[in-house]
Amino acid sequence: MAPKRFTHQKGRVTMKKTSMGLTLIYALGVFCLSLFGFADATQAKTFRYAAHGSPKGVRADAVKWWAKEIEKQTRGKIKIKFFWSGSLLKPGDAMEGIGRGTANVGGGWGIYHPAKTPLWTVADPPFSHSDPYVGLKTMQEMYKTYEPMQDELTKYNVKLLAPFASGMTQLGTGKGVNPILTPKDANGLKVRFAGGQWAKFWQSCQAVPVKLTQGEVYEGLMRGTVDATQSYFFILEAYKHWDVIKNYSVVNAGELCSYGLIINLDDWKELSPELQKIFTKVSDEFVLKYAKGLIDNRKRIRKLGREKGMVFHDLTKEQMAKWQEKAAPLMAKWVEFMKEKGLPGAETQAMFIKLRDKYAAEIAEKGYPWDSK
Repeated sequence: MAPKRFTHQKGRVTMKKTSMGLTLIYALGVFCLSLFGFADATQAKTFRYAAHGSPKGVRADAVKWWAKEIEKQTRGKIKIKFFWSGSLLKPGDAMEGIGRGTANVGGGWGIYHPAKTPLWTVADPPFSHSDPYVGLKTMQEMYKTYEPMQDELTKYNVKLLAPFASGMTQLGTGKGVNPILTPKDANGLKVRFAGGQWAKFWQSCQAVPVKLTQGEVYEGLMRGTVDATQSYFFILEAYKHWDVIKNYSVVNAGELCSYGLIINLDDWKELSPELQKIFTKVSDEFVLKYAKGLIDNRKRIRKLGREKGMVFHDLTKEQMAKWQEKAAPLMAKWVEFMKEKGLPGAETQAMFIKLRDKYAAEIAEKGYPWDSK
């Protein structure tokens, strides 16, 4: 009988071990599934990007590079899905739409609502700076270090990752019209202006400001509705303005900087510290790539413009000084306007000028960062 008891007991032990083994395998399976499920959920996070423009051009190329680098450096944990040409959010609605979560990231356009984000316009006054790299780096550092400008966006539940810039404002004149090299040359001319403080500026030059879209400028110059237009190098190619512009004065009259790449603040806070570092690193690299793209594109289009018969006029230091002298009151008026709103306009502009001069001196001494690479 003893052997039978031993055999029965052995069977129970064997069954018990088998049962424990199955339980362990099942538990491991559940754990692995939950682990992989968590990883998949993390990797599957898709950010909707609200883009104002088409997928072509310097800015579009730069933000597409930014998106690829985010996906690459996060190892697929974050993916970016683009909605181009205002298909998800129109530019005037983009900041608040991103803040509400309609999009996770995208272009925020302070230029369309200056009353909501007035400090964002600090770099916009005419002739406030003369280089796209300087403008971008100055705005980048201000949004990293200057709380009043950060707080202005925080109210709308967004954070600026990187600034945008239009590229330098230039002056083109129609065929048969002399180039505008100093403010005095604009006397009596009808000048298409770009909004903001520019209408008042042209009036101070005894010119007649005319409001036209870039799409209307071609016909306006051809028919003589306007004699001259504020322009950007990329506009010459995009709208074929080199067909109707003969003289192009490279006045480097400042640029619009009150827009940029923003992210929903809740989405930002939900990112791990590691992912936040990646977003910051890639966004910083984006600024350099974008600035280089603007400057390289300018050289390329200038060459094409010459081939089309355009004449480009680079200003002397004396000529530039006259423009800056004429524009100086507008810088002061910006400060006054901010003061009326109870905002630190003088402090904000002083910081802008300090950083602007720092980056201008940097490129004067060392050239652009990519020159040495």
